[in-house]
Amino acid sequence: MNILAVQGSPKRNGNTAALLHHFLKAMEEDKNVKIEQIYLASKNIKPCMGCGKCKKASQGCVMKDDMREIYSSLLAADVLVLASPIYWFNVTAQTKPFLDRIYGLPDYENVLQGKKFVLLMTYFDPDPNIGARITTDMMKEACAYVKMDFAKVLGVCTGTVSVQENFPAQAEAYHLGKALLEE
Repeated sequence: MNILAVQGSPKRNGNTAALLHHFLKAMEEDKNVKIEQIYLASKNIKPCMGCGKCKKASQGCVMKDDMREIYSSLLAADVLVLASPIYWFNVTAQTKPFLDRIYGLPDYENVLQGKKFVLLMTYFDPDPNIGARITTDMMKEACAYVKMDFAKVLGVCTGTVSVQENFPAQAEAYHLGKALLEE
């Protein structure tokens, strides 16, 4: 199983990274799992220009940036794990261009079909958190559109305790990873 874990926080070692770490810890125990991690804040991903050239040319997106290497990782993955904090009711500014540029994959409506999708979120305000709900709904719609299996979601409030100190959240992330392996 190939896992592509995309970390969308601008903080390399913050709450979102900790949540992703505990989720992936379960995966790392399985010798048949290959994990690739991408830290979006270190990538040069230009925003989609809406030019439509990706749909007119069989090579996909014509922009020359780090998405070119990420496209091959997306295609090779069986599971896409997206980990992002919720800022201003949605994913981070680092995450949004990545999501928008998935449109640039040749035949994106079909090449992602059957892949599993996992959403991990951290946010400051307590549950029920409207930003987490908006993000979950957005990703469920996107997955349905490209026929990906929206497999798992975990949101953790970090307003009073960090993920690094939240042992129940760490355990929940780990068990979510284990459950995904058993599917």
